[in-house]
Amino acid sequence: MTWPSWRDLIATNDQGLLRLQLALRGTLAVLLTTLAAIAAGRLGHFSPVEWASGITFSMMAPIIMREPTRRQRQTTLLLLLLPAIGATIATTLLHGKGPLGDSTFLVLVFLCFLLGPRSPRAIGLGLIAVITTYVGLYLELPPATLPTQLVSELVAIPLVALACFVIIPMDAAATLRRSIAAVQARAAQVIREARTLDADDPAASRRLRRAVMRLNQAALGADDQLAFFEPEAAGAVRSRLVDVELWAARLTTQLQTIPPTRRLAARLRLHARRIERGGRYSTAPGQYETGTLLSTLVGLGQAVHGLGQALDDQRTAPPAPPKPPVRGPLAWRLAFRVTIAAALAMAGGMALSPQRWFWAVITVYVVFLNVRSRGETIYKGLQRLAGTILGIASGLVIATAFSGDGTFETVALLLSVFGMYYYFLSSYTLGIFFATVMLGLLYGMLGAPLEAVLTLRLEETAIGAAAAIVVAVFVLPDPTRAQIRRSGQSVLTALAATMQASARRLQGDTSAAPTIAMRQVDRSVADLRLALAPLTATRMIMRRPTIERPISALLDCVNWARVVAAEAHVSQPEPPIDRLLDAADRIAALATGADPVPRAPPADGHADPLAQLERAITTMEERRTLRAHEVYAIDS
Repeated sequence: MTWPSWRDLIATNDQGLLRLQLALRGTLAVLLTTLAAIAAGRLGHFSPVEWASGITFSMMAPIIMREPTRRQRQTTLLLLLLPAIGATIATTLLHGKGPLGDSTFLVLVFLCFLLGPRSPRAIGLGLIAVITTYVGLYLELPPATLPTQLVSELVAIPLVALACFVIIPMDAAATLRRSIAAVQARAAQVIREARTLDADDPAASRRLRRAVMRLNQAALGADDQLAFFEPEAAGAVRSRLVDVELWAARLTTQLQTIPPTRRLAARLRLHARRIERGGRYSTAPGQYETGTLLSTLVGLGQAVHGLGQALDDQRTAPPAPPKPPVRGPLAWRLAFRVTIAAALAMAGGMALSPQRWFWAVITVYVVFLNVRSRGETIYKGLQRLAGTILGIASGLVIATAFSGDGTFETVALLLSVFGMYYYFLSSYTLGIFFATVMLGLLYGMLGAPLEAVLTLRLEETAIGAAAAIVVAVFVLPDPTRAQIRRSGQSVLTALAATMQASARRLQGDTSAAPTIAMRQVDRSVADLRLALAPLTATRMIMRRPTIERPISALLDCVNWARVVAAEAHVSQPEPPIDRLLDAADRIAALATGADPVPRAPPADGHADPLAQLERAITTMEERRTLRAHEVYAIDS
């Protein structure tokens, strides 16, 4: 692949290059702090290991600082120093004190999960306290090194600030521009997939639907970035994003009835190139016959071009004022469950190794972070175990191959740090893989017996994952089906609201925005997919027809509701208002669990999006009647 191809691939899969920038900031912060540790060690004649707490601080801070405004991130950076210093002092002074020192870790885990829902910042403060404690327990540095450890954390503050605020700062405007470029690329991809569309080829239809879904995800990601800007300026860009999706939906609907030809494929290819470059057309869609394919292609191109113009106008707009944080309740139930799991992991870890039991406890801590059901807990525990196994195998190979070569070890270490940052928020297994490789290289550079240490780490990780899974299943469990039910109800409720907005729009209410209402549907679907991830992951091992069939029907509803919402913006001679309201009522009834009234699916042709939506709703109702439609009532 050429460099432009790689660049486009990265830009479309890492929208706005947010993950790439995070990885670069984090790697640079760690590198600067490590160089400072080496320089200070040579000047002060002490081991760079005594700077481990400062290096750990520089590694964690870039992940935690993700607030929307620069001032909020700077405040978080300064606040992170408090738990880091407290954990360093407590670990150095209490380690080796028997039950008192060990129980301190359990108390810390309890407090972190208890206070976590109060704010995202509280989660970050707790995370850095736990990780700093973990590093201190592993290194077992004596109290005499405490001043050096504290100095390392103080020095890490300006170095992290240099990496995150000066060298590679977060630029909301630049991120939005890259996100908009990803939307343009996705719109062009919809047209490319449409070139191969054939009504008799289900695979081609699935590819086109996947391209439309990825366009929707790109638009949703760009819409998220608009939260950083003043609402009035952001509104123009948001409206143009909706226009792009609207015209893309019209295009896919029209192509369902147009037979594929070579001439059509050539025309679509040319329009795809033009739209990817910004979609500048000398004619307006209204100059062509309404409803023709050419008018729709020109309309999509003009929408893409208008999106770029709205982005140019938005550049001079002031940033949005910071929103006050939303404080949640104390998580007593979750804190007790995690502490019980941590105590089990501590007991099992101590039985295996009285010196390295904290590896098991840290596994419990990270497995329970940001999970909402027992299925998610089991899934994440297995992900951590899989990432650890792969990372240990690779770490052994890399550490053995590069043993004694400081340059290669350093490069491999930095690449591992980069990979950990890049994948941690998108693929937990790959994030743990790179973290384990990084730790393997560090153990080797510290002179530890690598094979024995990594084997012990795997065993302790397995104990921690097992403890987390046991507690998730048997101690005050959060059933997977309860979370899926909540997520599914959110999707159906948002779908009903979208149909109601479509009906109001066709009745002449210009304030009704069905395509904007679809944004909530999209967010709810993303939440549902997250809740279903544990079940989806086991699909290759065990198929669940009673689960998969209703999910496909629900996604069909979402797909056709998007097309209907787009079509509602077009004035129709006989708007199907009654059918839209009826569809909204039927979807709302599914959300509340009311028994549906059996009815036959509509006999309209495939070209009618509303008829397709009604068919999907009928399928949902039939599967409810057969007790197989429990999309959001699945027992894990």
